[in-house]
Amino acid sequence: MAMNPEKRKALWKDIRQLLLMATIILTGRSVLADWYVVPTGSMKPTILEGDRVFVWKSAYQVRVPFTKVRLFTTGTPERGDVVVVRNPDGGSVPFVKRLIGLPGDVVELKDEYLFVNGKAMKLDLLSPVEAEDGERVLLGTETLISRTHPVRILPDRPALRTFGPITVPEGEVFLMGDNRDESRDGRFFGTRPVKDLLGRAVGVMWSWNPEFTKGPRWNRIARPFVQKSTPETPTS
Repeated sequence: MAMNPEKRKALWKDIRQLLLMATIILTGRSVLADWYVVPTGSMKPTILEGDRVFVWKSAYQVRVPFTKVRLFTTGTPERGDVVVVRNPDGGSVPFVKRLIGLPGDVVELKDEYLFVNGKAMKLDLLSPVEAEDGERVLLGTETLISRTHPVRILPDRPALRTFGPITVPEGEVFLMGDNRDESRDGRFFGTRPVKDLLGRAVGVMWSWNPEFTKGPRWNRIARPFVQKSTPETPTS
């Protein structure tokens, strides 16, 4: 049966409104804020596999919607930021890492201890614990100049524990994972252009256990990445 003109007009009005709403939502996700599903454990214990992290895509720059074209900058990356970066290997899945080095910084790793501009970053580790598979795990915190964040070290696993020193070029940053011995990061793919930062991750908005039948991780829902800030020690 043919639709009368009034119903057809009402239908097209609803369709236009839905399309407008979808455009606004997708544009907002492209430019302002979005969420990402984290598939790997390179940022443990800060981020676990299956976490959905909330990302301010406009934290550092604003782009033309659905493109890589940058319109203008909105902020400056800081050491300690958890950032989403364009996949350095050319894949479609972006990486989530911690920003360790800013332009001009000299970054070096000596047997798990991080040095920035020749200064050792404070590393406090707890006693080893045993994972479910029997592997030894060291959990602790690292103070990156003035911001403290969690780290995870696997002392019995072959890993790149000594690296550099390298100088971060102008317009680029150096990134590492908090799960130091199980992370593909700047030690392997080098520094990344600031323009490749897709945003700053601010917390976990939702989390589902990788073993699907175990369901959601309720204790990780709406969980911000809280970092302890400490005053910088003046140098003479």
